Amino acid sequence: MATDPNDGGATGTPPGWLRIFDTVMDRLATISLTGAELLLAAMLLINMVNITMRNFGFGSLLWVSSWTGVMMVWSVFLAFFPMYRRGMDISLSFFVSRFGSGPNRVFQIIGALCGIVVCGVLVAELPQILARQRGVIELVGLQRYWLSIPMVVSSAFIVLHFAVEFVVLACGWRAVTVADETEQLQW
Repeated sequence: MATDPNDGGATGTPPGWLRIFDTVMDRLATISLTGAELLLAAMLLINMVNITMRNFGFGSLLWVSSWTGVMMVWSVFLAFFPMYRRGMDISLSFFVSRFGSGPNRVFQIIGALCGIVVCGVLVAELPQILARQRGVIELVGLQRYWLSIPMVVSSAFIVLHFAVEFVVLACGWRAVTVADETEQLQW
C-alpha cells in the first residue's frame, strides 16, 4: 500500500484488536490518573485538617505526615503510566517537529524500545525490590513493599504500551505524531 505523505506515515489498516487494546489502555490510564488525583485530594484534606487543628490549639495529628508521604509516593507512581500513555513524557518536540514522518517514526520506535528496557528492568526486579523492603511504615501500619506496588503496576502497563506501540509503528498501522504540548500546559 502506498504511503500518503500527509497522513504521518501510516501505511496500513490497523487490526481490530488494536482499537480494543487502545480503549482498554486509555481506560486504565484514566483510572490510574483518577486514583492519583484522589490521593492528592486526600493529602490536601488531611493536611488542611491537621493545620486547622493546630491553629485552634489542638494537638497535631502525628499520622498525617506519614500518610502524606505514602500517598505522595503512590500518586507519583500511579501517574507514571498515564503520563507515558498520553504522550506527556519529556519530548524534544521542538527538535523532532523539524523532521518528517520517516525520521519521527524511527525516533518513536527507539523511544518505545527504551521504555520497554527501562520499565522492563523494574518489572523484572520485582522480587529483589520486594525482598529489600522489609518492615512496617511507622504510623501507617503498612509493610514497606506496598510503596513499590504502584510503581511495578505502572511499569508493567508501560512495557505493554510500548511493546504494542513498537509493533504498531513498525507495521505502519498508526500515523506518526509529534507530541502536542497542550495537555502538559494544563498541568
